[in-house]
Amino acid sequence: MAISLAIQQHLEKAGLVEYYDKHEKHWKALAKKSHDFIQNNFPADYDVHQEDVCKALIILIEVNDLTNDYLNANKLKEKYWLKYFSDYILDQCWKEIH
Repeated sequence: MAISLAIQQHLEKAGLVEYYDKHEKHWKALAKKSHDFIQNNFPADYDVHQEDVCKALIILIEVNDLTNDYLNANKLKEKYWLKYFSDYILDQCWKEIH
């Protein structure tokens, strides 16, 4: 599942692409933890999809101080930013973590 150009442009305008790049190792580690959690708790013969992992990743991002500080400082209060950012993280590192 790739993100759309429109969503990527929204993320770029909000500075979240640059923010991802600045903390790339951190976001990849959270994505890997989310992937591993889903893979270890879903049926063994199931091929985990990005959308499955995204649901777990959103929860980790939502309670993350780095994310909360950035979103609050930039007045990005809407919940869709968490989904967009989670989708972007997985889009960037899926081949590496899957």
